[in-house]
Amino acid sequence: MTNTWVSISRLDRPLVAALMQRLLSSGVRTADGDSADFFFIPLVMRTKGQAATHLKAVVYYIRQHWPWWDRLQGGHRHLLVVPADLGRRSLPEEHLQMTENVTYLTHWGLHSNHSAGRWVESHRPGRDIVLPPLHNADEPIVFSPLHVLNSRHKERTRGLFFAGRICGDGKAPHEGRCDDTKSSFSGNIRQRVSMHHWNRTGWTVANHVKAYTSALSSHTFCLSPSGGGYGRRSVQALIMGCVPVLLGDGLHQPFEPEVDWSQFAVRVPEEDIPHLHHVLEAINESKIEELQGRLWCAAQHMYYSTTYGEVMGEDGRFDAFEMLMEILRMRRDHPDLDPREYTQMDTSFADFIDCKLAPTGGRVALCSQNRLVKASGEPRLRPCRNEHPGLQMRSIHMFYSWPGGAVCGQNWTIAACPRSWI
Repeated sequence: MTNTWVSISRLDRPLVAALMQRLLSSGVRTADGDSADFFFIPLVMRTKGQAATHLKAVVYYIRQHWPWWDRLQGGHRHLLVVPADLGRRSLPEEHLQMTENVTYLTHWGLHSNHSAGRWVESHRPGRDIVLPPLHNADEPIVFSPLHVLNSRHKERTRGLFFAGRICGDGKAPHEGRCDDTKSSFSGNIRQRVSMHHWNRTGWTVANHVKAYTSALSSHTFCLSPSGGGYGRRSVQALIMGCVPVLLGDGLHQPFEPEVDWSQFAVRVPEEDIPHLHHVLEAINESKIEELQGRLWCAAQHMYYSTTYGEVMGEDGRFDAFEMLMEILRMRRDHPDLDPREYTQMDTSFADFIDCKLAPTGGRVALCSQNRLVKASGEPRLRPCRNEHPGLQMRSIHMFYSWPGGAVCGQNWTIAACPRSWI
């Protein structure tokens, strides 16, 4: 493990640190355990080794020093973060049994076994929560064409776009085909898409393209499969204004099923991979415009803008952290309700999902990371680079440059950070 005591920015997948920052600056933290709705355990479990080394001791320590683990029937309402590729299934079985009642926050939403990927179900809908992966304020998302101040919109081709590793062995496919080495990679989805559609007119299915950011901005559909575990492309596609095409049976996307991805993405069963072109061609222009019209709001829920700064002109009130808080509110207020029914049973939640809920706090003005709009010379933009000169805005380093996340701006007093919700 990298020595993060020397430089905390070396921490791989710093989801725990990001959540800790926002738990402080958002004002939701309490020092009174008896009044707490949930209990966040700030343990880093990026690898199975970290979990095996520390989790048992941490639970023992918690039980020795505080009453709520045992009082809540062995970990109910306790939150643990596992940002590993395969979520909670990366933990030893002994640890899974010990934390059976815990709510896991992971990026991996597999809720049923997947034979081709040799994956065992991991996510437990209604108990665990699938969080979006952290996306640094870097390419491609800092060129998001969804920014409200962007006046230059490219016309999008009707085809499908995918660029990235296709074969499990890392080699480029030959005429669309991979050999059988590591066929379990991506659940054999990328390989099958390549085999059936590698040379389809108007489509891009390749290991590499020269202009990745431009391609995301100029295609209507973007293939968003998993890789060796959870994938990042569905969130990336949303922010870039490209309709995600979801392939992966039994796999929930971030904040699913609480959020209905069918409102802004296209889910295709794996058995239809050979006919994927017919599936997409059957979607009429009216439906495409409907899906595209929902991308700006949906993308806000999947990006940690209060941590990194805005990329779409958003103010952060509906970002990934606030989305997590809203789901936890629903768990508190409606503990027995099926997550798929949240929007039908709670109007505030429905309005939050649609980015219509009026803030209860003050105005929040995030600095901007969008370089597409900055390049146009838009005078209303407040670039983070200008407000925080000298900071490395293109990397995770900028996230650690101020307490509480970007929402705090230049305010170093966490208790005084602006808050959309009170």
